[in-house]
Amino acid sequence: MKKWVWVVATIVVALLIGGYAYSNHHATTKEYQAAMANGRTAIESKHYTQAESYFQNALKRRLNDKTAQKYLTQTQRYVSGENALDARHFAVAQKHYQTVKDTAGGSSVLVTRATKQVKKIKLIRANYKQFKKILTKAQGQNKALNYGQSNTTLDELFTNAKFREVYYKGLYDQALQLRKANNAGQSSSVTEASSSDSSTSSSSDDSSSNNATSGSSSASLTSSEQSAASAYSGSNEYTVTQSQQELNGKTITAAQINNARKTINAAGGQADAMSDQDVRVAIQQANKKDMSLTKYTAQYLK
Repeated sequence: MKKWVWVVATIVVALLIGGYAYSNHHATTKEYQAAMANGRTAIESKHYTQAESYFQNALKRRLNDKTAQKYLTQTQRYVSGENALDARHFAVAQKHYQTVKDTAGGSSVLVTRATKQVKKIKLIRANYKQFKKILTKAQGQNKALNYGQSNTTLDELFTNAKFREVYYKGLYDQALQLRKANNAGQSSSVTEASSSDSSTSSSSDDSSSNNATSGSSSASLTSSEQSAASAYSGSNEYTVTQSQQELNGKTITAAQINNARKTINAAGGQADAMSDQDVRVAIQQANKKDMSLTKYTAQYLK
């Protein structure tokens, strides 16, 4: 009789323990599945920090689970890529995105997004290389004291809408500083040339004055600028050709330049920091693009 009681008791205990284990396993499985589902939803909504938390929770419910670990690692890699892109560390960002793209058995949503980001970064890096090449050319022209040519080269950058994107901010800031240096160099050259002409005229007769002025100008201007210097009639004009001062074959007048400055300022531009030739270029580019100067300023000069 006693043996029978013990057998029954043992069976009951075993059933209770087994039932608890099954119930606990079932509950854990449901929690794991819920965490994974919530993580996927968070990814679709681009709530990556929440997604990481859900996948970490899934790993607590099912230790060393390969699927949860892949989702977690993939999400963390994608976030690292986003952070690197924001910091303009393009090579690092591309590496992270490529890893996400190559992950098998993870989030297909992240694979699709990473694939797009890899293509985007390749384009950004190609643009950066081209913009850097143009900027280097303009810097070389500045060092050679060819300020007008340097500004003309810089116009290739400033008239490109992509150059104003945040990815190229470092180059953009350098280009702005170089344009200011070119404008200052042009103004300085004009002042020196005027002072030299005045000094020479007061110390010699008309004939010797003409010869002395020619020698003085040659000391401050390059040979290509010397021929244009004699025709100088306004600020910063001696470094550009006649065609660069025209619109549709007609010379851009001082009145047109003054009106253009008012328009640029009214549209939010910084016309006071622009040379006369900068204003002419803005007028020419706006005409070339079939845009009003106001719209051109809003898109390219703000």
